[in-house]
Amino acid sequence: MKKNILNIIYEILAFFTRIYIKRTNPFVIWITWSVWKTSCRMIVFQILEKYIKGKKIYTSPKNFNSELWLVFSIFKIEKFNPWIKSLIKVAFKIIKLSIFWKKQYEVLLLEYWVDHPWDMDFLLTIVKPNISVFTKLDSIHIENFQNINQILKVKIKLIDNSKDISFLNYKDNYLKNIFDSIKWKKQYYWKQKVLWNYLLKGDNIVSEINFWKNIIQTNILGEENYLYIELWFKILDYLKINYPLDNYLELKNQWWRFSIFKWVNNSILIDSTYNAWPESMKKMIENTISIRDNLFSDYKLWFIMWDMRELWKYSEEKHKEIFDLVKNSDLLLSIWKETKKYFWKQVKNFISSKEAWKYLKEALEKTKEKYVILFKWSQNTIFCEEALKEILKDKNDIKKLVRQETYWEK
Repeated sequence: MKKNILNIIYEILAFFTRIYIKRTNPFVIWITWSVWKTSCRMIVFQILEKYIKGKKIYTSPKNFNSELWLVFSIFKIEKFNPWIKSLIKVAFKIIKLSIFWKKQYEVLLLEYWVDHPWDMDFLLTIVKPNISVFTKLDSIHIENFQNINQILKVKIKLIDNSKDISFLNYKDNYLKNIFDSIKWKKQYYWKQKVLWNYLLKGDNIVSEINFWKNIIQTNILGEENYLYIELWFKILDYLKINYPLDNYLELKNQWWRFSIFKWVNNSILIDSTYNAWPESMKKMIENTISIRDNLFSDYKLWFIMWDMRELWKYSEEKHKEIFDLVKNSDLLLSIWKETKKYFWKQVKNFISSKEAWKYLKEALEKTKEKYVILFKWSQNTIFCEEALKEILKDKNDIKKLVRQETYWEK
C-alpha cells in the first residue's frame, strides 16, 4: 500500500515537473555513471559559475540523484525529511511552483543514478539534457540488474537522449569499447596524459597540474578530480566561452570526500568517509600513498577500511582487490564482516567503529611516530565518521564531517 502511494506521488511530481521544464526551458547538464558523480558536478558547477557571466546557474548542494531527488533539485528544494507526510506537503508545494514559479536559472546541473532497469526511462520523461557527462562505471547498485552490462545498456540511453553532446571519460573501459558504435555527437575527456604532483604550501597540501603546458595550482586534491577540471575546459570550449587561466584555482572543497585533518602529533588524517565503492577506494588508496611518498616520506602508512556495500556477487573479488593494494601498509584495520571474511586473518578486524577508534586512539597516544592515515568506508548503516570524530585534533572540525545534521544524529 505504501509503495503504491509513493508511486502515485512520483507520477504526479513528474507530471508537474515536466510542465515547469517546458515552461522555463533551462540548459541542462546531466551527470551519470557510478562513481565521482557529485565531485564532478560540484567542480563543473563552480567553474561554469565563475566563467559564464550574466546567467544564473544552479545545482543542488545536496547529493540528490534519484527520481525523487531529481525533482527536488529542479525546484531547488534542499531540505526534506523522508516521511510520507513530508512528501505530500512538498508535493503540493511543487504543484504550485510548477505553474506560478518564475524562471530561477538558465543553466541547471543534475546528477543521477539508477536502481532498476526502468528508472532511466522514467527520468528521461521528466527532462532530457542538453549535455550529458559520464564519469566512471563500477560494480555497484547492481542487485536489481542481471549484470554490469545491463547497467551499461540502461545508462547509455542518456547519450541517445542528449540534445547536444555527450562527454565520455576515456579512462572508462566500458565507454571505450562502445565509443565507435555511438552515433550521437560525443567527445572524450581525459584522453591525454595529465601531469600532476602534490605540494606543501605552508600547512596546506595543494595540487600542481600541467594541462597542455599550462601550470595550475589548486586546493582540490585527487587525480580523479583533475579530469573534471579538464572537463570544464572542454565544456567551455564547446559553449564557445573564453576563460582566462588563473595560476591558482580556488574551489570549494567537499568535506568528507578528500579532506585533510590532523591528530595531536601532527599525523595526517585523510577523511573519505562519505561512501566507498571499489573504484573510489582504489583511487583514494593511490592518492594516500602518493601524499605520503611525496610529502611525508618519514611518516608511516595506516589504512582504516570498512566493508564495501551493495556489491552483490562481486563482493569477494572486489574486497580482495582492495586488500592487495593495502596489505603492505604499516597498519591495516578492517571493520565488519566482509573485510573479515576476505582480508587475511592477521589483519586487525573489529565489529564496530567504536571498537576501532578506541584501538586507534590508544595506538596513536602510545607512539611518537607520525602517520598518514586514510579513513575510507561505505555509509550504509555504518556511519564511521563517528569514529574519526573521536581522534580529531581540533574538535571544531567535527562540523566538517559528513552526516552531522540533527536528523543523522538522531
